[in-house]
Amino acid sequence: MRGKLEYPSGLIELVSVEVEMIDPEYRELWLGYNYTCPGGEYKSTMVIPITDSVGMAHHFFEELVEEARRLSEIDGGYSEGPGFFLSNKSGTFFLIKNLCQQVINVLSMEGPLEENRLYIDLSTTGIHFKDPAKSLTGMDFDQRLKVFMTRAKEKISQGFYTLAADDLEKARALCSNSPIVYKLLGICHRELGHLDLALEMFSKAMDIDDRDKDTFLYLEETGFFLDDMEFCENILEEMLSLYPDDIRGLVELANVRYQMGRDYVDILDKAFSIDSKETKEVILQTFVFKRSKSHNPDPKLISARDVSTIMGVSLETIKGLVKLNRIPSRETEERSGFVFDEDELKAWIDVYTRYGLMDNEIERATDKFNGNSDQGMALLT
Repeated sequence: MRGKLEYPSGLIELVSVEVEMIDPEYRELWLGYNYTCPGGEYKSTMVIPITDSVGMAHHFFEELVEEARRLSEIDGGYSEGPGFFLSNKSGTFFLIKNLCQQVINVLSMEGPLEENRLYIDLSTTGIHFKDPAKSLTGMDFDQRLKVFMTRAKEKISQGFYTLAADDLEKARALCSNSPIVYKLLGICHRELGHLDLALEMFSKAMDIDDRDKDTFLYLEETGFFLDDMEFCENILEEMLSLYPDDIRGLVELANVRYQMGRDYVDILDKAFSIDSKETKEVILQTFVFKRSKSHNPDPKLISARDVSTIMGVSLETIKGLVKLNRIPSRETEERSGFVFDEDELKAWIDVYTRYGLMDNEIERATDKFNGNSDQGMALLT
């Protein structure tokens, strides 16, 4: 909710604070906080240099008031700016100062911080000034873990992967041997494009005995993006030793073998014999016919017109397949230009024809981009 009439002019109220991170290397305390001011309700994060507790507390409140003033002027037209003040500073200053002092104290202790219970406590704490029941400070570690996991899953479902990863790092501090924490961290890093970190997190989940099918597949998929096909093959073979009839695993293994230039059709045939419908769906969803440069350094390039002739369909249908991302194509430097690798095209035609997928793809592209067509299709030989 945002409403200027809800708050007296210039009034700021600190609602909650939460430790986001303690950085011992740079001696910084990262605090997340919620507050209300004439501009509305805000959630923000502040980096506080770790010096002395009184100075750190004053730094926090001075920056908070200045931020609230700036946002209120931007949001509410307070060009002259009323006198801003924090309504509950007397009730919050000591708690913030005490938190800062605890951080200073714990950083002076000997031994690994990640094994220090006080450090873990401080790194996962928070105070809610209006509703103490919501304060992390009053919860035990198991309760905090549930809070962070619930928040992380909700943020992942909304696509807020960076924020979810922050909560999951706190969950990891509380429970460093939970496979689900590492799996979810891997998902966040994968979605953020941090593939090396994603690989590390999925591998860690499996190191602590996660043998779920989806974890194998997450790990293999990340390896695929990193173009490490030998690694992918090993992961999928291990998975299929546990789940020999898993369609997704079989199709992924066939795809990896294809990328490596090895026989793969027999694996697809096995999947098709187990469940033809699911095999078709998985091929359409996940099979990648374009090979990386490391596995296809000298592509045999042909034009869209060549493909139109080979397949016996109109040029507009070929362009439609490209727009629908249904045919392996490569962009050229020319505007809206694209070419094809002959070997990739042949593999695509063979697979889509063998498993009854081609006619539907041609029909969809033809209907969408150049009207109905009665043209047939000639296979590449």
